[in-house]
Amino acid sequence: MSITRLTTTFALSLLAAQLASGVAAAACPDPGKTHELEFKVKSDGCVEKVNKKDGTDGTTITVCESDKVQWKVTGKDKKIEFDGASPFDWPEPDSGFKGNKIEGTVQPGTAGKDFKYSVKVKDLACVLDPKIIVEP
Repeated sequence: MSITRLTTTFALSLLAAQLASGVAAAACPDPGKTHELEFKVKSDGCVEKVNKKDGTDGTTITVCESDKVQWKVTGKDKKIEFDGASPFDWPEPDSGFKGNKIEGTVQPGTAGKDFKYSVKVKDLACVLDPKIIVEP
């Protein structure tokens, strides 16, 4: 292989690596962001939808490691339970109700995974199953 061809191959490889790292950095442009969510509750008290603070659909959200997810809670106590592992470092496999919010920080090692969770309402037999996607 000639020096010119070797240099070109190296330069293209370096460019590809830079582009790949730029794409990964763009996926999480604002690390540590807080994602504020609220529950849309039916007249019977069951949660029928999760919305973002601006009122848009928050049933599936995309977050980054170190981001916070905060659910505004009104009415009856609510609980977040994950199907399997949780992206948050909670002392139990599910969240607790504290004041008027449930909050968790996305932990390292969760990137590239989806986390399906259930919203349960105290004393009611209703469940909603939204999803959190952690960007790589």
